Amino acid sequence: MKNNRISGFQWAMTIFVFFVVTMALFVILRDFQAAIGVKRFVFDITDLSPFIAAIICLLVFKHKKEQMASLKFTFSLKVIERLLLALIIPLFIFIIGMFCFNTFADSFILLQASDLSVSIFAILIGHLIMAFVVEFGCRSYLQHIVETKMNTLFASIVVGIIYSIFNANTTYGLEFAGYHFLYTFAFSMIVGELIRATNGRTIYIATLFHAAMSFGLVFLFSEEIGDLFSMKVIALATTAVGLIYIILSLMIRAIFYKKTNQSLDEVEPNNYLDHVSDEQDDDYSETKHDNSKSSDHHDRQKDTLDAQHQDNKHDVQDHSQDADATDHLKEHTSYKQDRRSSVVSDLQDEIKQTEEHSPNNKN
Repeated sequence: MKNNRISGFQWAMTIFVFFVVTMALFVILRDFQAAIGVKRFVFDITDLSPFIAAIICLLVFKHKKEQMASLKFTFSLKVIERLLLALIIPLFIFIIGMFCFNTFADSFILLQASDLSVSIFAILIGHLIMAFVVEFGCRSYLQHIVETKMNTLFASIVVGIIYSIFNANTTYGLEFAGYHFLYTFAFSMIVGELIRATNGRTIYIATLFHAAMSFGLVFLFSEEIGDLFSMKVIALATTAVGLIYIILSLMIRAIFYKKTNQSLDEVEPNNYLDHVSDEQDDDYSETKHDNSKSSDHHDRQKDTLDAQHQDNKHDVQDHSQDADATDHLKEHTSYKQDRRSSVVSDLQDEIKQTEEHSPNNKN
């Protein structure tokens, strides 16, 4: 998604500040894990780092509405479809992982409730909270910011690198760290593809996928205690499933675009819980349109009245000019008649005088 209100400088600074604050908080918060009295596999306090970093960036940088445009809590058909995929994809990853364990290691580790010092419900709640705070910062905020200037696929790569650095684990050696980096990067790419073209409805999908993956890893694999084979299996399985999903998604979009000349990102399904805001937007648009129409109608009426007024004014002026011309003609005619009468009278007087002085009259 493109948003021109966020400048290029703010875009770069937001990503930089988010990364620096996240890494700084990661270093600071990990020393407080023992203080909260909760085991790390139930709730890792360092997972609050992206959440806090997103809040700080929101407070520091302007255009807050544009920054939070990807945090919508409504549903649509596409969101329901992606929620199902967010459950199905981890299932395929775990099936591949368990198959590899049975084939190459003869067994896989399955924890029982008696092996845990806390209840399964507490673990589930803890993983949901961790998933929410991490995905709020990394997906609903950071991925959205990156996507304002980049394509979704490349934005997912950038966020995937940042997410992998944030989750880097060098405790168990370089090889373990490499497979862990591969796993977190593939994990992030899958989430980025899941939330593609959801119009801001990202938090449910990302949280569900994250929680399903982390919850399953606790019970099915032992990578959290440094088992290299477990980490290798889960990394390769996640990468393979992620590649298949992304390639299939790209192929479907390419075929759809070839058939319709319309990107799947432009297709907006019915959003059942968006009707309130949509109706408000429609009412506002209709009101604005009606006001515009009434304003145009008023302007047209005003122009018509002005034209009529000008025509009437011209008619009055023409009538006045005609009347003046008629009066002038009348005055000229009267003057000519008076002039003719005086000439005739003078001629008659001269004739009389001539007759009186003629010789015939004397005799």
